[in-house]
Amino acid sequence: MINSGTMKRSAKRALAIIAIAVFAVTGCKKGSNGNFDRSNGAGGPFTGADSVITGNISVSRTLTPGKVYKLNGIIFVTGGAKLTIKPGTLLTTGTLVGYRASPTSSIQSVAGVLVVTKGSSIDAVGTASRPITFTSPKAAGSRQAGDFGGIIVLGKSPINQAPRAFEGLPLYNSDGDPLGVDINYGGTESADNSGRIQYVRIDYPGFLLTPDVGISGLTLAGVGSGTTIDHIEVTYSRLDGFSFFGGTVNASYLISLANADDDFDFTYGYKGTIQYAICLKDPSSIHSLNSSGGPDSNGIESDTEGNDQNTNPDRTHPVCSNFTLLGYAASPINGSPLRLAAGARWRRNTDLSMTNSIIAGYSTGVEFFTGTATSATSGGFTGNAVHAYNIVFSPANSISLSGSTNTTSTEANPSLFVGIGLGSLSPFYSTVNSSSFTFNNLRPKVATTTLGAITSASLPQWNSGWVSFVPQTRVDSGL
Repeated sequence: MINSGTMKRSAKRALAIIAIAVFAVTGCKKGSNGNFDRSNGAGGPFTGADSVITGNISVSRTLTPGKVYKLNGIIFVTGGAKLTIKPGTLLTTGTLVGYRASPTSSIQSVAGVLVVTKGSSIDAVGTASRPITFTSPKAAGSRQAGDFGGIIVLGKSPINQAPRAFEGLPLYNSDGDPLGVDINYGGTESADNSGRIQYVRIDYPGFLLTPDVGISGLTLAGVGSGTTIDHIEVTYSRLDGFSFFGGTVNASYLISLANADDDFDFTYGYKGTIQYAICLKDPSSIHSLNSSGGPDSNGIESDTEGNDQNTNPDRTHPVCSNFTLLGYAASPINGSPLRLAAGARWRRNTDLSMTNSIIAGYSTGVEFFTGTATSATSGGFTGNAVHAYNIVFSPANSISLSGSTNTTSTEANPSLFVGIGLGSLSPFYSTVNSSSFTFNNLRPKVATTTLGAITSASLPQWNSGWVSFVPQTRVDSGL
C-alpha cells in the first residue's frame, strides 16, 4: 500500500530495516547495535495473570492493573467505542495474526498493534507514580526494537490530503474476508476529540506492517485539538518515536529515547503546538539510512507532503518550543561515520516556528531544503542554541537567519556550549551512562535559563517519577 506520497520515506525506512536485520544476525550482545535492551530489572519474562485481547473492540472496555494484557494481532477500537486503560496497566505483544492487504494478496503476520479509529476514543491516563506501559514481552537481555507494535490514533481533523487510509494497515483477514473497519483519517473537525493519552511509556515499538512500512511508537493521524497528549515516553523504536500526520493536536512533555529513525516527524499539514520535548540518541543503536546509504536519523523531520512537490499551499507548520535535541557527545574519530543527520530537518515546503530550544551533537544542526529555505516564515527559527560538528545551518542564510537571536557553536565538546548537566555530568545519553542517567544530566547550569526542555517551571513535571531512562523488565501493576 505504498503510494507516491510516501515512497521516499518508505525507502529510507527499508534501508534502516535492512541494517537492523544485518546487526541482528551477527549475534550482537547487550549494548551493541543488535540488541536494544536496557533493562535494570531482574528476571523476566513478565509474570502474573495474562489476559489476551484479540479482534475489534467495538463496545467500550476498561483495562485495569493486576494482569498482563497481550495484544494478539491488530486491535481496532471501532464503532464509537472507548478504550479506557487505568494507571499501572501493562500491555505487551501477543500472538501473531495473519492478515491480507487484499482478498488475494499474501498473508502478513502482525501483532501488538493498537489502532483507535475515527469516532472512537482512548482514555489511557496513568499517573506520575503509576504510568501505563506498552512493551516487549520478552525476557531481559533478549528484547529488540520492534518487539511491540505501536499505537495509532486516527482522527477527523484536517490534513492537506483527501481523507486517506493509513498506509500499511491490512483490510482483510487471512481468509480474505474484510475486517469491516474504517482506517481512513482526516476531515474537517479541527477540535476533534480522540480522548486522552497521559503518563504512558511505549518501549521497543516499530513492528513492520510490510517490508517497507512500519509503525512509530505513537502515531497521531488527523488527530484534533480536543485530544489530550502529554507525559509520554517512547524508547528504542525501530522507526520514529512520535509521528504527526496532519491534524491539529497539541502535546507536551514528550521524551524520545534511543529511537532508530526520527524522533519527531511531521507531515501532511500538521498544525499544532508542542512544548517541552526531549530527544536523546544512543550511539550504540543503529540509525536509519537514506537512499544513498548516508545517515538519515534526525531529531525533527518535517515535510509538507511525503514527496518532492513543493506547491501545496496548506503547509505543515508545527509550533515547537523548549525542545532539547541531543545527538552524540563527541564527533566521530578515525573516519567512522557519525550515523546522525540533522538535529532539525525542515524540508518540502514546510513552515515552522521554533524557539527556546537546544540542538547539539549532530553532523548538521538545522537543515532547510527543497523549498523551505526560501518559503518558510522569516524568523521562524529564533532564540535557540544550536551546535553541530560540521554545519550549523544549511544553507547558512535560510529564512533570514542572519541577525537572529540564535547562538551557535561547532565546539569539539558540545557540553561546553549547551550549558546543561549539573556539575560535570554529560547531558548526552549513551550505553555507558544509561543506568545512572537522570534529569540532573539535563538540568541547566544556570537555573534561570528558559532554553531547552528542562527549566525551573518544567522540571517538577519531568522529575515526578514517570520517566525511565532504562526501560523496565516490568512495571508494578498491582501484581
